[in-house]
Amino acid sequence: MLLGTERNGFLRSEDGGASWARLRAGLRSDRSGYSEIWDIDFSVSDPDVIMAATLDSPGPAAGPDAGAGLYRSTDGGQIWTQLNCGFSTSRVVSVRIDPSDPNVAVAGLEGGLPSFTGPGSGQYYPGGIYRTEDGGQNWSRVSVGLNDGRNGYVIMRMTQGNPPQLVTFGMNRNDFNENLGFMRSNDMGLTWEFFAPELQTKSIDGFDLSADGQSIYANEGGTYSGWVSKDAGATWSQGPILQVNGPIAVSPADPSLVIFASPGDIRRSTDGLASMNVVASGLGTVREIVFSASNPTVVYAETDGYVLYRSDDAGLTWRLLVKGREQVLNVQP
Repeated sequence: MLLGTERNGFLRSEDGGASWARLRAGLRSDRSGYSEIWDIDFSVSDPDVIMAATLDSPGPAAGPDAGAGLYRSTDGGQIWTQLNCGFSTSRVVSVRIDPSDPNVAVAGLEGGLPSFTGPGSGQYYPGGIYRTEDGGQNWSRVSVGLNDGRNGYVIMRMTQGNPPQLVTFGMNRNDFNENLGFMRSNDMGLTWEFFAPELQTKSIDGFDLSADGQSIYANEGGTYSGWVSKDAGATWSQGPILQVNGPIAVSPADPSLVIFASPGDIRRSTDGLASMNVVASGLGTVREIVFSASNPTVVYAETDGYVLYRSDDAGLTWRLLVKGREQVLNVQP
């Protein structure tokens, strides 16, 4: 189990959360600490291979002023290597590894103006979709459409098919009219097709899909209801207001079982967001919800302070697993 933090590297547990180790060997740091870990993916064919996307300010990906960008580990997260060759910016927001080949991966970068001052502060650093076939030693940009450099690809999901399908949403947070919207790839990022044009200019803050990609659930910011497709994005309906306002996760075993966050609580739907029950409350802001890849009855939810909760009954009940900041970061130097 690997948990990314905002400025403190990684937390790893090998015993189901009973004990934790702090890992950061190879990560670049500055006066504010390490870069924020935004996305993590494990290789299915070689679980020791892990890639992590870091959320720096848009900026140079190489040179003395480069941000963190993307890291890769080949020993289960003990040591990390920075791999930004070919990137247009160090703001990497998503990454997925080919289940059949740990050397093939696709990364999503987000374009924007930097938050720092000084040389290069007035330059726009474009985002884009990038692909590697040599374990991240070299990345090639994949052109996907007009304004693709002005979009960010913050969420990238993968189906469990053979071959797997990648799905992402291109969004410009400053101008939704420039959104590329939903797009998918059936060849691990070599080519992409657009779908769901009715959602293209919306603020899709989160989405997830079923194991086969037929059911897609999307969270449109500010609406508190979910968009639902049961035919791989061909048609969509907007569900009732269930306070969908945070991360959303679909069971890999049941496409109608959806667990999502609302401010301070976790909610569970067994009918594809037609209705829901509050299953945990008083948690603070929920930042992520993830089903276990090896056991669909196990679900994890993380809140501010790297507080991690676990469910062993597909989200019906929850228990505290670890207070990451208090019990690990404040204890291990």
